Amino acid sequence: MRITQSMTNRRYMSQLNAALERKNASERKINSTKRYNRASEDPISAAKALRTRKAIANTEDYLSNLDTAEQIYNGADSALMSVNEILDSIIEKVTYAANGTQHDEDEEILAQTVETYADEIVRLFNVDIAERRVFGGVNNDTTIFKIENVGGNKTVTYNGVDVNSLDDPSEFPFSETSFTDIGTGMVIDPATGRVDPQSALPVTFNGAAITGCGRDEDGDAKNIIQITLDAANAVRQGDKIAAMDYIDKLRAAQTSVSVAHADIGNKQEYIEYNKNRLTSNMETLLEQQNNLEGTDMGAETTNWKTLEAIYNVSLQFASSVIPMSIFQFIS
Repeated sequence: MRITQSMTNRRYMSQLNAALERKNASERKINSTKRYNRASEDPISAAKALRTRKAIANTEDYLSNLDTAEQIYNGADSALMSVNEILDSIIEKVTYAANGTQHDEDEEILAQTVETYADEIVRLFNVDIAERRVFGGVNNDTTIFKIENVGGNKTVTYNGVDVNSLDDPSEFPFSETSFTDIGTGMVIDPATGRVDPQSALPVTFNGAAITGCGRDEDGDAKNIIQITLDAANAVRQGDKIAAMDYIDKLRAAQTSVSVAHADIGNKQEYIEYNKNRLTSNMETLLEQQNNLEGTDMGAETTNWKTLEAIYNVSLQFASSVIPMSIFQFIS
């Protein structure tokens, strides 16, 4: 077979263009810091990288949910801490009224002070944290605790229902719990559509369960706010025996607030643990993503220099392979 000059030229140009493309491809990897720009260049790595990207996106969502939950629990912790401090002040005032000798004006001042404390507790339990009324169950639209005047008596309502009327906190409206997914395998019961409480993190609380509801064996309220108002009324009337009884009931009801406060503290530690876990997972996933998609800059730079040298040498061979006139034309 006869080899013509045109065949030599075509073969040379083909090899030169291939060398140029390899050099340019290496440059693109360096400039983009990516091992490949199309999945077809490395289908196996691309498929693995896609799964890794999905895991990274999910982890980012879980971390965002934990940040919101942390904000909610920190706010709830602060609210319950303040409630406990207020309850101590209420007990102190009622004890002073029950054990001292006051004039009617003094008793009225003490009663009003105790009622002001009740208003403050209501304000704390109605707190809005991260756009949620966290102590209202799933009620996020209306004020959850209210002090209303019913027949001349101050009555506490929770989600529109008298706190004395129901003994079971779960029977109040909106008493369900909202949950957030933090990557521990949230499970939803297909029959009821409800989240398994063990598989996700609650981000709302039943205020009636914390403050108490219903009446005790004496017929008195078990709700802390209502007991406070009833104690204020006893102070106003100068009924020292009743005031002493309410002190004991306040201390008993305060226990449920302390228990809820301790539970929130445990959940805060749980949130911190999961944030550390997910942050560590994220670092691993990002490293995995870089290994699957990222360019090894050191190795690729060396490769690019080699390819550039090959291309430059190929250009130098042109004077020996292609007639000068043609070489001048393509240079």
